[in-house]
Amino acid sequence: MTELFIVGAGGFGREVLTYAQDLELPVAGFLDDNAQALQGFDLTVDVVGRLAEQRFTAQQRVIVAIGDPLIRRRLARQVVEQGGQLYTLIHPTAYVARNATLEAGCVVCPFALVGAHAHVGWNTALNTYASVGHDARIGAHSVFSPYSVVNGHVTLGEAVFLGTHASVTPGKSVGLNSKISAGSVVSRTVEAGSLVSGNPAKGRVMFATRLDD
Repeated sequence: MTELFIVGAGGFGREVLTYAQDLELPVAGFLDDNAQALQGFDLTVDVVGRLAEQRFTAQQRVIVAIGDPLIRRRLARQVVEQGGQLYTLIHPTAYVARNATLEAGCVVCPFALVGAHAHVGWNTALNTYASVGHDARIGAHSVFSPYSVVNGHVTLGEAVFLGTHASVTPGKSVGLNSKISAGSVVSRTVEAGSLVSGNPAKGRVMFATRLDD
């Protein structure tokens, strides 16, 4: 039987545990550098070690439960380098169109939506009530906060972060490693490495515009 490890024992990790339990998945434990991360929480599983020390078998799968896109990227790559395989978790209350594509390692939380012919890159996290419109293209390691939305034909680069209630209007694109602040509305192209906020969203390049291999 396949057993599941969750990387990251913080708040999102504990949420992912409950989603896995809703699906009756066998969770072996958390991988976290802080062995005491779950102290005070009444959970059925605990921190069982550090990711750096873990070597995975063919029967094991891994979910990265971190809300920062660049950290998600680093940890997912580390999992693969150590022989692990990422697991895609879709909560039973979420909707994913039958002709949508989810790459490995995605987390689709309760009441999230992935529309027709959308493509979601590997290791992307869609939090509660987040949605990906039809024909959208979502870069790997991106993070959707609760109620964030990208509409039809939107393109997000790799490692994009959308704050709560952030939205991207139809057909627009957001460059890699950009952050859209909570409540913002993107109505024009966002350059790579940008931090934008407001309605309409405005900002400037603040972060790296390329990601090292």
